[in-house]
Amino acid sequence: MTAWTRHHLLPQVALPPTGYRPAADHIDVWTLHADPVTADSAQRLTTLLDASERRRANSFLSTDRRDTYVLAHLALRLILANCLGTAPRAVTISRAPCPSCHKPHGRPTLPQSNLHFSLSHTRTTVMIALAPTRVGIDLEAVDRVDAALLRRLHPNEQEAIHRLPSAHRSPALLDCWVRKEAYLKGYGTGLGAGHLQRLDIGPGPQFGGHSAGPPAGWLLTPLAAPPGYAAAAALRSRTAAGRQPTIARHGCDLCGRPAHAADENRLRRVRPATYVSVLDIQGEP
Repeated sequence: MTAWTRHHLLPQVALPPTGYRPAADHIDVWTLHADPVTADSAQRLTTLLDASERRRANSFLSTDRRDTYVLAHLALRLILANCLGTAPRAVTISRAPCPSCHKPHGRPTLPQSNLHFSLSHTRTTVMIALAPTRVGIDLEAVDRVDAALLRRLHPNEQEAIHRLPSAHRSPALLDCWVRKEAYLKGYGTGLGAGHLQRLDIGPGPQFGGHSAGPPAGWLLTPLAAPPGYAAAAALRSRTAAGRQPTIARHGCDLCGRPAHAADENRLRRVRPATYVSVLDIQGEP
C-alpha cells in the first residue's frame, strides 16, 4: 500500500509526507472524531491493526468506545507508517521499561526509531501527538470534574484550587489534571502507584497563585480542544524552562470538519485532500 493510497483511507487523517520528522521542540497534534461515517470506515480497516489491538477492540461492550479505540489506533498506525516509510501493519509498537519499577509497561515506543508519540481518546474524540523527543498528551471531558478527581491530586494542588474563586475551580482542576497526566504519560509511569498525588505541578499560570511548574527538562502546554474537552501536552526538552513548544494542528478543525488545505498549521507538503471511498481500497499488497 503506497503512502498516496493510505492518504485516502480516512478522510480526517492528513498524513505526513514519507520520512517526516518533527523539528526540535515541536509537536504535531491530530484531533479526530469518531462520527458514524469515519467510524464505519475505520471498522472496515481493522486488518491493519495488530492482533493485540484487535483483541482490545473486541473487548469493548460499548460500540462508541470500540469505534473510538479503532479510529485512534488505526490513525496512529497510518501516521507512523508514513513517517517510517512502511506499511501500517508493519509498524511495531513496544513498551519502554517503566522508570519506577523497570518492568516493560512504560510509555509506548517505536523500536529503532527516534520518533516519539502519544495517544489519548475519550468518548468519540481522539488526539495524537508526534514529536522528536518523549511526549505525552491527555484529553479529558469537562464534565469529568468532581470531588473524587480533586482528591487524587497533590495536597498543594488541592489547596491552590480551593483558594480560587468558585467559578475558576473546575477549570483549574481540569487544567491541572490534563497537564499532569500528559507529563506522566510522556515520562512513562502512567497514573498508577500514587504518582498523581506525589507529583506537584499545580494549575497553569493563567489561574495565578501556586504553580510548581513542569518538572525539570520538560515543557507543558495547553492544547486547543473541541468544545466540552480540555487537553494538554508534555514534551521532553533541553531548552530553557518556561519556553513553549510549537504546535501544528492537523486532521480536523475544532468543529469536526476536515481542516482547510490553506490552514497554516497543516503538515508541510501534504497533498491536496481528494478522498476516495474506502470500498475502493482492495487491501494492502
